Amino acid sequence: MELLDESNLADYLVRQGRLAQAHGVRVRQLAGGVSNVVLYVDGPGELGLPIVVKQVRRQLRTPQPWFSTPERIWREVAFLKACQQVLAGVQLPIQLPEVLWEDRANYAFAMTAAPPGHRTWKSLLLQGEVDPQVARWCGQVLAQLHTRTWNRPDLAPELDDRQVFDQLRLDPYYRFVAERDPQARPHLERLIQEGLTRRHSLVHADFSPKNLLVYPGGLMMVDFETGHFGDPAFDLGFFHAHLVLKCFHAQHQGLDRAAYLKLLEAFWETYAAAMQAHLDQEAWLGMKQRFLAHLAGCLLARVAGKSQIDYLHHPPARATVRQLALALWEGKLHDPARLAQWLPPWLESFRQ
Repeated sequence: MELLDESNLADYLVRQGRLAQAHGVRVRQLAGGVSNVVLYVDGPGELGLPIVVKQVRRQLRTPQPWFSTPERIWREVAFLKACQQVLAGVQLPIQLPEVLWEDRANYAFAMTAAPPGHRTWKSLLLQGEVDPQVARWCGQVLAQLHTRTWNRPDLAPELDDRQVFDQLRLDPYYRFVAERDPQARPHLERLIQEGLTRRHSLVHADFSPKNLLVYPGGLMMVDFETGHFGDPAFDLGFFHAHLVLKCFHAQHQGLDRAAYLKLLEAFWETYAAAMQAHLDQEAWLGMKQRFLAHLAGCLLARVAGKSQIDYLHHPPARATVRQLALALWEGKLHDPARLAQWLPPWLESFRQ
């Protein structure tokens, strides 16, 4: 496999017949991820630019050793195409990139780039720019992805394998922490088992502010390599963990905490309305219970797992996050709709 980077990508594209010339082509590496090299290619419009080229890396860029099969890049392509098919014709403010070509020999593919002027939602939130409309859009698209694929056996065979999901989520998040935290171990082991066995709908499994690119009037959703046919409760726990941790960040930085809490309410109102209309009462109750369990697991993983958040380094805050996770597993919160009202005492406690 030829390793691609900023220095050789333009020549590679010419050699592969993807570009007519390298003159005037600009390449820069996009930041934010740890598992792949993602390169933005810009230049003369007549060359079909800009595009984004993504190439897999077997070893992820984390302090702890972390490996995953290079074949996961083809899972990303397959899942992205499945999402495009499922969401085709649905009016959504969130767009998906389009796969342009694949290079199987070099474990790389190209896709359309996000509109100009985009920023990651994560960067906006960390800087105090909070818009509940973005959270509503997230609730809308995730509900569409889950409801439109609920119990779709035709999707399961191609996307049923959990190897990549295990390597990139269950192992570094849940199994890693379970081996080091006896109090959390039984809860995490149950989540691992359910993550490997439940099959309900398509699951993005990396739906987070880092992977939502905000531009005027909309969003682009990216990074699909952990996608599979499984339990959508993981998406809810994973996404909400990011929003809850941003609330801790706001508390510590003296930002408008109430604005961040409103993101939780805005997302849940939109998502829950769509899901309740689609699921029977028993299925919906089970989803909510598993969601809160995964929220606890993801919160703990982001402060103690292999892939820890790169903000909120304040030790008392991280200790409080762990206690919050344990409280969720103990059933201290029964209704996800009350999460925003339940959190403030936890946010305040680590400053006392």
